[in-house]
This record gives sequence, C-alpha cells and structure tokens, in this order.
Amino acid sequence: MTTTHNTPAPAPSTQDIAKRGAAIYKQKFQAELEKTSAGKFVAINVNTSDASIADTSEQAIELALQKDPNGLFHLVRVGHQSAFEAGWFMSYAR
Repeated sequence: MTTTHNTPAPAPSTQDIAKRGAAIYKQKFQAELEKTSAGKFVAINVNTSDASIADTSEQAIELALQKDPNGLFHLVRVGHQSAFEAGWFMSYAR
C-alpha cells in the first residue's frame, strides 16, 4: 500500500506576487483603466486575475478580501509607477 502525502505548496515570495500582479495588470487591465480610472487603486488577485478598483488603497484591498479572503494581492495605482511614492528632500539652513 502506497501512502501519498499532500504537502501544501510553499507560499510565493513577495517578489513573485509582485511580478505576477504586474504582468496581470499590464495584460488585462492597464490600457482600459488608464483611460477611465487614472489615480485609482487596483488590487490584483494573483491567483484568480480578478481586479478590485477603488479610490483608496484600503478600499481596494477591502473589496478584494471580500471577494477572496485567502487571496494574494498586488496593489497598483493607475497611471503611476507604484502604488505609493516615498522620498525625502534636503533643505538648507540660512
């Protein structure tokens, strides 16, 4: 008698989720959303290729989680290189 063990697949890395999400966004959603939804946030479920669109990042993730509580999501801001921008500036003292 042979015993088969069903070990779960390892969770994808954050880099893998980002690559998959970016590819799905570019292939399925980018062209249309850049015409209709500039500045909005899109949560891409990398397992189902579903997109949840909202005015804020929190709303997009909440909508996505309502559809699939166990989903893995990549967040995009339409028309931007990334969902968030971080930076700093140096001022000078007089």
